[in-house]
Amino acid sequence: MMVDAAERRRQSSDPPRSTPPRMSAVQGDRQNNQIKKPPIELVLYISSISPHSTAALRNVRRALAQYAGSSVKLTVHDLSKDPQRAESDGVHFTPALVTKASGGPRTWIVGHLGNPQVLQALLDATLEPPE
Repeated sequence: MMVDAAERRRQSSDPPRSTPPRMSAVQGDRQNNQIKKPPIELVLYISSISPHSTAALRNVRRALAQYAGSSVKLTVHDLSKDPQRAESDGVHFTPALVTKASGGPRTWIVGHLGNPQVLQALLDATLEPPE
């Protein structure tokens, strides 16, 4: 019976039915320009008595203004009030910025972050959509 049905379809003058190819969830998101980027957590270790820490905080906030609405979370720890906080990330100097991307390595940037291109390059590379 199945052979007969297949033979009838081959002999039919109707054009063959086509179904659109299935898309993965990632492909569908790419078509809708809604690529879900992995979250990134930035932890800035500062000392409130340091002018370099104040500058670093200002520079990080300025750089993150370009990424409003993205999956970037900034946490600030003042080590002059709670020095034990730095142990988990291996921070020994302030100001220090630690990136914690899901599935990626940690990155440390030490200093006042006066060069915005360093942080921008890091964020662009981390938030780049997977290929």
